[in-house]
Amino acid sequence: MLSGKCSCPCGGGQSCIVDRRELNDWVHEDDIFNKNKLPLRKNCHQEYTGTQLNALDKFMTDASID
Repeated sequence: MLSGKCSCPCGGGQSCIVDRRELNDWVHEDDIFNKNKLPLRKNCHQEYTGTQLNALDKFMTDASID
């Protein structure tokens, strides 16, 4: 259950990465970043780094080959 006060500037909700992590729900970008040994974003408003964007782009490119 959520603690009641969302620590994410987005205000929380179903797609909030902070809320999803607190609920131990799956966050797809976390899988991609962990696989590539990249830091996770702290909240929804934190911008992606260039390396994170490259990892996401590579995943999407590889996934579209199927």
